Amino acid sequence: MLNFSLIYVNISFFTSVLSLILLYLIWRKRHVAGSKYLMIVAFSVAIYNLAYALDYSATSTTMKVYWSKWEYLGLCNLLPGLFLFVLEYFGIVQNIKIRNIVLLWVVPVLVVVLAWTNQYHGWIWSGFGEIDPVTNLMIYYHGPFYAFGIVFQYILGIILIFTLVQQWIKFKQRSFRHQIEVFITAVTLPFLGNVVYLTELNPLPGMDWTPIGSFFSVVLITLSITTFRFLELIPVARDLVFSLIQDGIMVVDSQQRVVDWNPALTQLVPNLSLQLGASAEQIFRMLGIKNNPFRSIHESVNIEVEITDPEHCILDIMVSPLVRHKAFDGWLVIFDDETERRIATRSLEKANKTLLQKLDEIEKLQIQLKEQAIRDPLTGLFNRRFFDEYFSNELIRSIRTNAPISLLMVDIDHFKSVNDRFGHDVGDQVLEMLGEILKTMFRKSDVSCRFGGEEFLILLPGLEHDQAFNRAEALRERFEQASRDAEFLYAQVTISIGISNYPLHADNTRDLFRIADKALYQAKEQGRNRVCCYNEHLT
Repeated sequence: MLNFSLIYVNISFFTSVLSLILLYLIWRKRHVAGSKYLMIVAFSVAIYNLAYALDYSATSTTMKVYWSKWEYLGLCNLLPGLFLFVLEYFGIVQNIKIRNIVLLWVVPVLVVVLAWTNQYHGWIWSGFGEIDPVTNLMIYYHGPFYAFGIVFQYILGIILIFTLVQQWIKFKQRSFRHQIEVFITAVTLPFLGNVVYLTELNPLPGMDWTPIGSFFSVVLITLSITTFRFLELIPVARDLVFSLIQDGIMVVDSQQRVVDWNPALTQLVPNLSLQLGASAEQIFRMLGIKNNPFRSIHESVNIEVEITDPEHCILDIMVSPLVRHKAFDGWLVIFDDETERRIATRSLEKANKTLLQKLDEIEKLQIQLKEQAIRDPLTGLFNRRFFDEYFSNELIRSIRTNAPISLLMVDIDHFKSVNDRFGHDVGDQVLEMLGEILKTMFRKSDVSCRFGGEEFLILLPGLEHDQAFNRAEALRERFEQASRDAEFLYAQVTISIGISNYPLHADNTRDLFRIADKALYQAKEQGRNRVCCYNEHLT
């Protein structure tokens, strides 16, 4: 256990030294937005870990409490400093007001003051346990105000992580996302250590695992600065920009801040508020561009913007990454005035669109006319013109493949009396009712048509005469039931059906028509409301 204690003290001391090295690295990049807050954080981590190493090494309650107070002095700056750094570094808030900074530190400073005066009120530590002779750990019994400080820290930490996740979603380029991922990990690790310390998960009562988490956090941020270009701001040379070219030019650094522009840009967009160090994304939002064009550091982004104030202007904006010696420097934004060409193009597109609409209308009209030419307007079934052609083709195919084909000829019984008794409107409704039944109860391969008047034809490819008979009988029963249920009819209406079949009866359309007609006549002779296959002995 002594070895573990020695290792723990060394880790805390090493973290303190590493934090000072990190402070120096950040100081070298002090021109980066938010770097001053990150330096405060690095120095606070150094104080916290050094104080914890001395706290762990102390052998008396008085000294342990004394160095714990110094730990609080370091802790009070960590999350407020990190939060302000994130806000300024990612450009979430420009020019953070002193009043807001003071308000952010009110609770942490109050906790530090209460910790240093704890002997008078016991609001931070209500008492202390015995020092463990083996681990040299002492349990601190926390007072009422300790929980208040912890809640504040956790709320601020959750807001900080949520803000970082938002930035991770916002920035699509891998280099920025990698930096954010490292930073989220660095913020989360000390929190996890603190959770272990405050809960029953702690394997050693009194052991604060937060310094262990802060060790890994400092290592991650240090590696991120030295290896992954974190906090790096490479200046973009002005000689990359041709100040005299007619197109508007804007140069944006790797932190998405405006660092240069040419006079042509101010002439092209006079209402554009350009300031050195301004957020390029916010300038694009002023132009009406909601999507951030600076997400990719590998591919160019092309955007078209239309401006009406002070005068109508159409701009073609190209956002291209600047890369020197395989290192990403920022973006070059070119504003090209495309007003005349775009207006001419739009006029041509409008004319083409009108022409396409006319052609589409003509095509729809042709389809409609074609449908009208082959459809019966009352029932929506095919007409005889279409049926004759289709029947001929299907019969040829049946003969070639040696497949049967059946023809049903349907007639509404006493249809003339229906018209005479109930009127032609009711007669039309009876025809429409039969048409709907034919559409719904037959296969897609079957074809139904209105032959004329109250007569209908149904072609059933692939069916033998007995199969066709069963289908016809089902149709007859269906129509009979429908006529009973029809509210517009005051008397039952029935149908008679005659059937002919290839190869049973004939091998040509004319004879099949004739035989189906004779079969229908036989059904009428036998009393109507029935199905008949042609039988020459009944003639």
